[in-house]
Amino acid sequence: MPNRISVLLVDDSSTFLRIAERFLGESSEVRVVGAALGGLQALPLARDLQPEVIVVDLQMPDLNGLDLIPQLRTALPEARIIALTFHDDRFHRDAALRAGADDFVAKGNMGNDLLPAIRNVVKREA
Repeated sequence: MPNRISVLLVDDSSTFLRIAERFLGESSEVRVVGAALGGLQALPLARDLQPEVIVVDLQMPDLNGLDLIPQLRTALPEARIIALTFHDDRFHRDAALRAGADDFVAKGNMGNDLLPAIRNVVKREA
């Protein structure tokens, strides 16, 4: 089995971060290397950890995902970014992709869509 994909989670909800960490921790393909509680924590943590994939919530009070994504893209151009939000609609999807996200997953579909999205963005990079 090749090395697991390193993932950084960014969300303003500690409860959601725990759920996502537990969910991804069950996969033999992924290793959660860190969790940032909000957008302001994310940039320095991403620089330190250099994850392959960063999963970013779009709606955070300190620094929202649409503002954070371009900063992450500049700081870590090799990292793949997946936007994650409760808002499963074309407007939020298009805004996330325009901001520089590689993919978009609705939180309501996380159980079915997040792991395939992580696989796909890493595969596109190869």
